[in-house]
Amino acid sequence: MGECFSLLRVFLNFANNSYRAMRHLVADTPEDAKRDPKFVLVVPTVSRQLVDILCTIVYMLDELVPRAKAYQRAGYRELRDMQHLYKTTFSGDIVWKDYFKVIENELTKMVEYMKITDKEVKNPALIPFWKHPYELKNEQTKSRDFLRYLDKWLYWDLSAQSHLSFAGLLNAWPVLVANDVGGEAKQMVYDRFLPQFRGHAIGIMAIVVLAITTEIDTHCQLGNWQAADFLWILFGDYIPEAKEMYELRYQNRER
Repeated sequence: MGECFSLLRVFLNFANNSYRAMRHLVADTPEDAKRDPKFVLVVPTVSRQLVDILCTIVYMLDELVPRAKAYQRAGYRELRDMQHLYKTTFSGDIVWKDYFKVIENELTKMVEYMKITDKEVKNPALIPFWKHPYELKNEQTKSRDFLRYLDKWLYWDLSAQSHLSFAGLLNAWPVLVANDVGGEAKQMVYDRFLPQFRGHAIGIMAIVVLAITTEIDTHCQLGNWQAADFLWILFGDYIPEAKEMYELRYQNRER
């Protein structure tokens, strides 16, 4: 059980680090001549990562121990696939020799720690990959409705912006061409469109991080429910998604 809580701690630390990094990148203060207002366009990509983590946590916490183990075992397969790719490509390069030793040592430890069977060592494909949010939402689990909400109303849009499908690129288009267009159109982008984009992008990231912390706090009964509720209600006054998520998932949670 201890290793499961360590995994949750790493998820939480990653979310915190991402939020602090993006907040610094788009901040007004302290002044930094190298900071460009257009940097905010990268925020949805990082938010997509965080929704990935949120979906994994929501699904995992429905049945923590077996699903945490499945997540880690999937990591063993990924590392084996990576090892195979690199060894196939660079096995004759002496520069890679020490790297291969490190990877092999880690894999040996993982076999023992994760109880990987001899058959799975010989054929890592027997170990399933961990599923992405689009797949997790179809799993038979207690939180299925919420996972489907996250996929439909957060993950889909953030993925479009991250992968730069044409629909996703349209969100950034006005900012990217503003300097080329110039004139009143440019002024409107910088005075209205960009601040609105920044507010929404950082707002979405903030509530995803809050959701991650609320999931872990609730499951582990850490006692921070009052602070969490205060933030959910506060964000709900400004971000529609925050109000929806709170009412759908967190308003009636166990405290």
